[in-house]
Amino acid sequence: MDEYKIDDVARECGLTKRTIRYYEEIGVFPTPERSEGGTRLYTREDIEYLKKIVNAKEILGFSLQELVSYLSVSDAYKLHHQTYHDMTSRAHRRQQLTHMSEMLEEQLQMLRTKVEKMRLMQQELEQTQARLDDFIRKFDEETDSQES
Repeated sequence: MDEYKIDDVARECGLTKRTIRYYEEIGVFPTPERSEGGTRLYTREDIEYLKKIVNAKEILGFSLQELVSYLSVSDAYKLHHQTYHDMTSRAHRRQQLTHMSEMLEEQLQMLRTKVEKMRLMQQELEQTQARLDDFIRKFDEETDSQES
């Protein structure tokens, strides 16, 4: 298994080392294994998880609180997915599938809420733009009539 140092991880994820350590400190990112000398050693899975954090934060605009909630649902889903295959009872499997579906719905609702807020913000900006364009048009018409 390949191991990466924090410099490599920071460069690949577009984060600073300080940010990665901060995410560990507040519990957004799990603390990685360490070498005998105490150096943090990251796996490819750790890097992918950090990229998921970056996407949720930058692309979706999640706050740290929303990020923690989003990732906790994601982590729980992953755990349920892994344990599903160990279950032998059809009833337990069905229950697990239902629970996984509910967790995904929770994540989707978080995204829907974020998209709706963005849509409302977009509408507000478009209305402001339309008013400003109308004002500019009227301003130009007044200027043209004064110059004639």
